[in-house]
Amino acid sequence: ATTPEATIRAHRSLLLPIVLLAAGWLPAPAFAGDRRTAELELAQAATAVQGAERADAITWAGADIEAAHAELAAAQQAFDHDDWTRSAMAAEKAKVDGDLAAARSRQQRATAATREIEDSVRELRARLGLPPGETP
Repeated sequence: ATTPEATIRAHRSLLLPIVLLAAGWLPAPAFAGDRRTAELELAQAATAVQGAERADAITWAGADIEAAHAELAAAQQAFDHDDWTRSAMAAEKAKVDGDLAAARSRQQRATAATREIEDSVRELRARLGLPPGETP
């Protein structure tokens, strides 16, 4: 028979991980180790990598898209070997890398477009005989 003190101690030992999980300091057990979770993570990762490719990440964020491809391949390999947890974890990394590649690509393209506009404005000001920064 368990004593009330033993029951309280058992519940206290569960309380800390629950509080840390709720606070976001411990990773959620998202990778339950089942095939469905791995399939979902893999599909989301593939979508993120494809989105990065559409954002021209190969040109603007090469290292990030390469990392995303490597993680996606690792996720697929783990999936093919029925290692659902490893597959889901690698797929999550691939998704994050793909999202990062897409974001960096958009940022780099925006920076290049801004430079191009600034150069055009400088050239136009020079043609009009205006000093740089002066409004007509």
